Amino acid sequence: MRPAALQEAPASSEAARTLKALAPAAVIFLAAAIAVLPSLGGGFVFDDHGLIEDSALLRGPLWRIWLTTEPVDFWPLTYTTLWLDWRAWGTGPLGYRLLNVALHAATATLLWRVLRRLAVPGAWLAGLLFAVHPATVESVAWISERKNVLSGALFAGAVLVWLRHRASRRTGWYVAALATFLLALLAKTSTVMLPVVLLGIALWQRGRLERRDLVETAPFFALSLALGAVTVWFQQVRSLAGARLPRGLEERVGGAAWALLSYLRTALVPVDIPLVAAPWPVGSAEPLFWAPLAIVLAAAGVLAWGRRGPLRPVSFALGYHALMVLPVLGLVDMAYLRLAPVASHLQYVALMGPVALAAAALARLASGPRRSAALAASGVLALALAAASALRSTAFRDDLAYWEAAARGAPQSRVAALRLADELGARGRVPEARAVLAGAAARLRDPADRLRAEAILLVHSRRFAEGLAAAGAAEQVRTDPFFQRDLGELLIQAGRFDDAIAVLEPVVRAHPNSAEHRYWLGSALALAGRLPEAAEVVRVACGQSRGHFGTCTAFVMVLARMGQADRARAELASALALSPWDAEVERLLAESGVPEAR
Repeated sequence: MRPAALQEAPASSEAARTLKALAPAAVIFLAAAIAVLPSLGGGFVFDDHGLIEDSALLRGPLWRIWLTTEPVDFWPLTYTTLWLDWRAWGTGPLGYRLLNVALHAATATLLWRVLRRLAVPGAWLAGLLFAVHPATVESVAWISERKNVLSGALFAGAVLVWLRHRASRRTGWYVAALATFLLALLAKTSTVMLPVVLLGIALWQRGRLERRDLVETAPFFALSLALGAVTVWFQQVRSLAGARLPRGLEERVGGAAWALLSYLRTALVPVDIPLVAAPWPVGSAEPLFWAPLAIVLAAAGVLAWGRRGPLRPVSFALGYHALMVLPVLGLVDMAYLRLAPVASHLQYVALMGPVALAAAALARLASGPRRSAALAASGVLALALAAASALRSTAFRDDLAYWEAAARGAPQSRVAALRLADELGARGRVPEARAVLAGAAARLRDPADRLRAEAILLVHSRRFAEGLAAAGAAEQVRTDPFFQRDLGELLIQAGRFDDAIAVLEPVVRAHPNSAEHRYWLGSALALAGRLPEAAEVVRVACGQSRGHFGTCTAFVMVLARMGQADRARAELASALALSPWDAEVERLLAESGVPEAR
């Protein structure tokens, strides 16, 4: 009979092998959590309030996410995870945040496995650096960016499954890769360039493309085109409500080069990454505006020339990065451009290229005579990135911390300054709010932005006539529906309701799908005593927004002022296309604060 110790040895050996296999992934997961640890106790921030905390969509049935155009953008799979979160955690942010961390760590781990299968040196280090990179913080610490970490994990998973298919030639792996890519697109269509990436992998491995590569990727391209078109529709019709941003072709093309270099800079040198980026420092009329485009074209020429020589890894890594950020370079109008020309969370998947390049370079150094120095540099780099990420994540504690960090990081951002002033004013810190507005009015380079800040400052100071003059001047400098809406809001605050109606009615006619514009027009009509017109305008807004922007509660309150509170349940249900006894109708009636309406 064998001794018991010998009988147990195989089991112990198997456990040791399992532990050894899991340890690298465990380190990545731990590093990902440490990098955003200060944010885990925070609350909902910025878009989280509308998309999650106050979302009628998440409180409603799941089919509304998949089978209607109610969502503001096309992320049905992401919305589904948030829908499930709502049922698990309600208004407790911690559960949402922990799932974001887990998905981010999974993305980093899958990146390691993909690079390892591609025989890229430093594959595990690349996964670790991605997990702690400061440019990923927004995607992890900001709950609303669940779409990035979810689509990122599915993107990397699709590539890994594709590589297994190419190695085995099994149909099952091919179908699994296609299905995983479809899920990635349903999480967020920022993954739309994956078919081109698959062709790039074939080029990397064989140095040429074959007919088989084109045939096998054709269904991937079909999915990209179809769901990409759906996303553009949602962006144009739902997110922007039909508004066209006031930018010419030259601004779009030249600005795209600025955006590309900005993304690349924050990927390779991740310091001073703004939460809300400022406008470009020069306009398209100045020669300097075209310098980034010249740099990009020259660099592209050099990398194309050296793609078969020692520059090959650089060409592929930076080419991948440029390809993946192409949809968010500002060539096509997207909602984020209302806030800033770039946003670091938009390069989440693109970041994998520069990170892999840096890790491969360190791994090459570690394989030579300077092994100790390279290993030390790798450790120091990972620790430095993690520390920078942890510091950056402190901005996601609450709205005030976020906008303070945003304004501090981008002094030329009108959005950051005005939002910070709003947040301070809402907390009763009016003198500080006025100081922020005064600083913006004196500091901003863009004349329209400067006038807009000045107008709000003057209204805050109850100098209504001067404020309205400044707002009108801002609208003359740049015709923008959002400037016009601001002017209408200022007129309402000044008690000039008829003038506000005159400003807001053309805006609503031009952008009938904007519930926000309708809300302000309805407010002006109600305050002017034109209650039936106000009721109709706000009723449509209620149906469009499904409770966002306070439109539905405003509708109930207008009905109450008309003496028709008893009709509120039926009217609200009709506007929302729900049963009068639906839980969402009940919630909105309760929020209205009109007892007779219930």
